[in-house]
Amino acid sequence: MNILVPTLILGVIGAGVGTLLSLAHKVFYVETSELQKRIREALPGTNCGACGYPGCDGLAEAIYRGDAPVNSCPVGGESTAREIASILGLEAPSLQETKLVLFCSGTRDKAIRKFDYMGIEDCNIRSILWGGDISCPYGCLGGGTCVKSCPFSALSMGEDGLPKIDYLKCKTCGICVQVCPRHLFALVPKNTKVIVACNARELSGRDTRKVCSAGCIKCGMCARVCPVGAIKMENNWPVIDQEKCIACGACVEKCPVHVMHLVV
Repeated sequence: MNILVPTLILGVIGAGVGTLLSLAHKVFYVETSELQKRIREALPGTNCGACGYPGCDGLAEAIYRGDAPVNSCPVGGESTAREIASILGLEAPSLQETKLVLFCSGTRDKAIRKFDYMGIEDCNIRSILWGGDISCPYGCLGGGTCVKSCPFSALSMGEDGLPKIDYLKCKTCGICVQVCPRHLFALVPKNTKVIVACNARELSGRDTRKVCSAGCIKCGMCARVCPVGAIKMENNWPVIDQEKCIACGACVEKCPVHVMHLVV
């Protein structure tokens, strides 16, 4: 008897709450339009949040309301943008295809350490602790925050301490670009052939040598050996004209610190 009464009371309360929730659903229910449903079906359904909205449902609603452009989904790319534009009777925008690159060559054996870090593997936490455990203020911290954030498992930490990109899995959503505290990832045009895989623009060549043996020392060798004049030194930094670049690899071969990388 002592157990029966509380059980009945809980049952009545549960039934009452269920009834109220059912009524609330009917009162506040907003019917989704057919166009919004079609937009949602056109989206990839990854719910990664790279668009800035709470999943594909949120983006579909924003596009339908006119609060977001049809090309807001970086994962779906141009094909998804065209399909949504067709659904809404709009002209599809021209999109520039991109690919992900990492602007750092400071592997574990080349980036000089200030101290041995033993703690939570997170780049943001590592950067807070005395500015990070590596001497270069612009280099990869190796905490794997980018790897954990990738919704497509396109990133992994290599044995050398740098993240590796699986281009077959990468959807160029840009989440890793956003979460990296050192801003080492970037989405570059698809036609990019060679990059300077270093982010230490503000350091002199001598200071770069003090913190990393794989950092750009601003020697200008890449510009001198380029057979088509695709590389110019601007403000003591190599700038590559990707339209002129023929991906011959001359700069990659002659760079004394091996910081020029082919990304074709």
